[in-house]
Amino acid sequence: MLSLLRRVGYVVGVGTSIDAALAALKALLGTGDPVSPRVPNLPADSPPWPPWAGALSDAAKVKSADLDGQRKRLYTQQVNAYPIITGAGQTLLHARKQMDAVIAAWQADKLSLGRLANTPQGQRALLAAGQIRLNEAAGVIRDAMQEFSGAAQQLTAIADDFPLTPGQGRTASLEMPQLPPDGTSAQDVENWWNSLSQDDKERLIAAHPQKLGNLNGIPAAVRDPVNRAVLNDDLHRVQDIARLNGVDPRAVIGDPGKYGLSADDVTRYTNAVRTAEGLEHDRTWTADGQNNADRPVMLLAYDPLAFQGRGKAAIAIGNPDWARNTAVIVPGTGSSVKAGWLAGGRNDAAVLYDQTGLADPDSTSVIAWMGYETPDSFTDRDIANTTLARQGGDLLAADVNGLGVTHNGPANITVIGHSYGSTTVADAFANSGMRANNAILLGCPGTDLARSAADFHLPEGGHVYVGAASTDPISWVPEMGSTLQNYLNDKLGDLVGASAGLGSDPASDGFGSIRFRAEVPGADGLDPSDHSYYYTVGSESLRSMTDIVTGNPGRLFEDNLIAEGRHLPHLTTPSQVNIPGLGRVELPHIDVPLPGLGGIDIEPESNRGGVTSSHQYRP
Repeated sequence: MLSLLRRVGYVVGVGTSIDAALAALKALLGTGDPVSPRVPNLPADSPPWPPWAGALSDAAKVKSADLDGQRKRLYTQQVNAYPIITGAGQTLLHARKQMDAVIAAWQADKLSLGRLANTPQGQRALLAAGQIRLNEAAGVIRDAMQEFSGAAQQLTAIADDFPLTPGQGRTASLEMPQLPPDGTSAQDVENWWNSLSQDDKERLIAAHPQKLGNLNGIPAAVRDPVNRAVLNDDLHRVQDIARLNGVDPRAVIGDPGKYGLSADDVTRYTNAVRTAEGLEHDRTWTADGQNNADRPVMLLAYDPLAFQGRGKAAIAIGNPDWARNTAVIVPGTGSSVKAGWLAGGRNDAAVLYDQTGLADPDSTSVIAWMGYETPDSFTDRDIANTTLARQGGDLLAADVNGLGVTHNGPANITVIGHSYGSTTVADAFANSGMRANNAILLGCPGTDLARSAADFHLPEGGHVYVGAASTDPISWVPEMGSTLQNYLNDKLGDLVGASAGLGSDPASDGFGSIRFRAEVPGADGLDPSDHSYYYTVGSESLRSMTDIVTGNPGRLFEDNLIAEGRHLPHLTTPSQVNIPGLGRVELPHIDVPLPGLGGIDIEPESNRGGVTSSHQYRP
């Protein structure tokens, strides 16, 4: 409806603007009488053939009988179509009468409010009345279009039963191609898409159903424009009403019912704004504040109502269908579209994309994936259990596996999880069948169902890499046993319950991971802010991630960025000693954990000297 207002243009005065809008809506219903079809007479059979015989005669008789059957089937279809076409005509006439009634009611509204038209109160009342009449008029159009759509489907079904020529079925349809049902595999979705004609593909892209932009198996170059079109619809739904009423969009979302909108309309608008900010941020952000970069961003997924209004979105920098390397970034606690994770000072995707471009000439795509529900904050009870991580792991696995379906040529995919997102990544590999080349876990509070690196089921040459700063308290959660649990319960009123940990520590020696250095320069003791340092430009961790993502993990060894794993302190005795006069004496070998330390590992990275912030790749 509002797009129609833009087409007819705004005219001076509230009343005349609404007059023009109503006239434009009425024009959609046309003028003149609807078509009145006539039922034809039953066609007669072909005249009898003359008494001649032979192969040609037999073929002609068969052809004649076939044509008689064609005529009779066509007659039956015309008879069946008659009430449908007649009914559509009646629907059109009824819609015109309804539209006339709406316009008459609007004229009455203007007369009754005429004396107040020059006062602010009168203008507001006139706007409200006009909005009601516009909504009524739009409803008339919507109802009529639904009736026409049903009639079109019935006529299409009738036409599909009649071949265009004997032996040839109908090949064209008035219907939009049906999208695959929920649960269709990415491979089957790709097969369906490839089976469509170019015309059907273009019609679907123009119609931009939201589901199309979120289907794994659809190329990124298709998903991006579809999702952007849906996002723009969500923005304009509020912005156009605000413009029509001469108010700020904040006034509309503050009282949506006054302007004929719903709570879902507000949620869609709010998350559309956040997603648009994320697209612009990842495209233009620069460390110097000039924000004059021009990265190639794509909107791979967009569902503003997902997760009870927290929203879902995935922004790719670079096309993952063509990039040699792809990194998927999974955030942790407190992250959502609604909360602004896609922009909001988070530069993770942008800095990793820039560094990979400097490190390796092969193209890399970096995806900021906000596709699951995270715990709201560090005081949320959900942070102490793995339910959301396992649910998120299912969603993450589906999306990452879909990347492999649409990718052209060999791919090198690395999935990076931070904080609670690292637990989600671990569950996606161990529990949900996610297929990728490597995993990177940053500041991990535990790997839940993955008891060791073997549970990730990575392909040959793949590894679980871990970044765990010695001063990051979250990375110590799996190591602390009841110590951290009791501390948090004491401070937060028994908030975390029986256990604060989320599983095994991937930074420990026995896990089977490769730990890279991720220390913070000048750090001294546990500091919560160090949990957010991993993507800092120049850091050991960002340099290490860059080399892993670009397929150059050997550089970690070359640049001395491999860290020793955490391990239990042990009391060890030699198995033999040399005693003067007695020679070599065998002793019982003892290797036991030291008592009294609660099973806490030694941290080899603690207080390591020489930590700098100059590890970035440079132009």
